[in-house]
Order: sequence, then structure tokens, then C-alpha cells
Amino acid sequence: MNSTYLGVDLGGTNLRCAVVDEENQVLSRVESPTHAHEGPEAVIDRLVAGMIKAASTAGLDLGEIRAAGIGYPGPLNQVTGTVYSAPNMPGWKNVPLADTIATKTGVTTFIENDANCAGWGEFVAGAGVGSGHMMMVTLGTGVGGAIIVDGKLHVGRDGSAGELGHVCIIDGGRQCGCGARGCVEAYASATAVVKRFTEYLDRGWVSQLAQRRETLTCQAIFEAALTGDAVAMKIVQETGHYLGIMASAVAELLNPEICVIAGGMMQAGDMLLESIRTTCLDRNDHPGRTMRIVPAKLGGNAGLIGAASHAKHSASPAHHGIRTVCGI
Repeated sequence: MNSTYLGVDLGGTNLRCAVVDEENQVLSRVESPTHAHEGPEAVIDRLVAGMIKAASTAGLDLGEIRAAGIGYPGPLNQVTGTVYSAPNMPGWKNVPLADTIATKTGVTTFIENDANCAGWGEFVAGAGVGSGHMMMVTLGTGVGGAIIVDGKLHVGRDGSAGELGHVCIIDGGRQCGCGARGCVEAYASATAVVKRFTEYLDRGWVSQLAQRRETLTCQAIFEAALTGDAVAMKIVQETGHYLGIMASAVAELLNPEICVIAGGMMQAGDMLLESIRTTCLDRNDHPGRTMRIVPAKLGGNAGLIGAASHAKHSASPAHHGIRTVCGI
């Protein structure tokens, strides 16, 4: 029987666990609310219960799982297995997550940033298969990213590379949550999309969503764009333009073969992708014309597959991990 691995996607809202085999096929998947407000101890207990249930659903005991990988939504130390903090995870300060899970389950455990896990999942089993150099942009409440260079996940000297949402696209532009101005996240995140849409309404633009402004969501805006709402369509096209500026900058620097776009905002489909592509073509010659810009394929399984693959590589003496980072 092939070795099996556990992938965990630990989010501020939902906790997902999956058993994944050597060929990156998901054998089982379970999901539960994180209840992050209850603090680290309660969340860790829920995580362990999810791991046990995922193994059981796949017809396995935890003892048959070779290793586990956890994608965590915040700064961490991959080498020590410690998570430092996270905006949506109250009380998580310097928690030795990998060792704690290993002690409670008997399963060797590794941790990695959740966006990096999702990017790695798409690289090994999704839209990036067959490439050696890839960037992935994840569109949600924020804008996340992952960078693959020469078949390895690039995380920089201290693990924080790949923060594509904080590439500056407009000097002195909108205030970003990170404290800087002009970041692409301040223009192209789901939160920013809603803000920019309401600004158009304030300037007198007419939209079918005008009466829903108090409960407006990015999803509603993108759905309205697909029905021909002029303001919504303008917002989608502008969002693609902002993302295209960022993607073209990375293309110039790293010259990846492929740029994978993931996240809930991809419901806008070709309307968003074509805007990104057009901007890249307008701003680049060689890099922008050769980099393919495509939608992600794995959906909610990307982070799970990536976390499990991270565990597989980290646990194997034949591999040296999936990361490229100075000093580690």
C-alpha cells in the first residue's frame, strides 16, 4: 500500500483535514468550524479530532499516516514548527504547533504558510503541473501569493517571501492594512472591491446593487458584473488591471512560465482573467507575452494537497524539502 499523508488547512473560520496519497489524490476530507475565538488549546483539540476523523473516513488509523502538514494563516517558523501569531486566530502567540500535534497524535508534523501550501498544491497537482517556475495569486479578503522557482517554493531569508498582495502598484496610493500605501491588496482584495464599488455609488453611478450597499459583498458585485451591471463590470475590469500591474512586475523579475489565479473572486471568470492578461501584455514584451495566466484547478483542495505534499517531502530523506530559503 502506498504511503498516506495528512493535509490540514487551518483557517480562522474553517478547519479542513484530508488524507492524501503518494499521487496527490485526496482519499478523504472532513471540515468543521474552527471556533478560533476559543483559543489555541480548543482549536488544537478540534484539529486533532479532525485528523482522526479524516484517517477513519479513509479506512486508516493515525498510526498508518506517515506525516502531517499544516497550512497556517500567519507568520511562523517552518524549522522549529512554531507559529507566532495570526490576525484571525486570537491567543496564538509563539505556539509550538508542530510538536504539540505530534505529541497528541504520534504523527510527525510539519507546518507551512497556508498560501504557500495552496500554491504548492496547484504546482504538484493542479494548474501548475509540468511547469518549473510558477507564481500563484490568491484573491480573498486579502491578496496572497506563492512563488515557485526551479521547482522549489521560494520563501526568502526568513520565510516571508511571496507576499504578492503587498507589492506596491501605486506610489502613495490607498492605505493598506499592512501600514503601507499603494499595495495591490488595497485595490484588488474582496474588501477593496466593495470599498471601490461604494465610492462609485457615492459619485452618482447607477447600479442594480445600489439598494444593497449596506450588505454589499464582493461576490454580489462579481455576480452583477456577469449580468451586465455597468458599475460592477467596471470594477471587475479595474481589479484585473491592478492585478495585471502586479503580475507584470513579478513576470519581469522572475520570468515564471505560469501565473495561477485562485480564490473566490475567480467566479468572475474570463472577465477578470482577460483584464489581467491585457494589462500584462500592454506592460511587458518578452516576460508578459510568454507567461500564461490561468485559473486554479484544485479549489478548496489546493491547500490540503499542498500541506500533505509538504509533509511528504519534509519527511523523506530523499528530499530536501519544498522550500528555497537562505540559512535553513
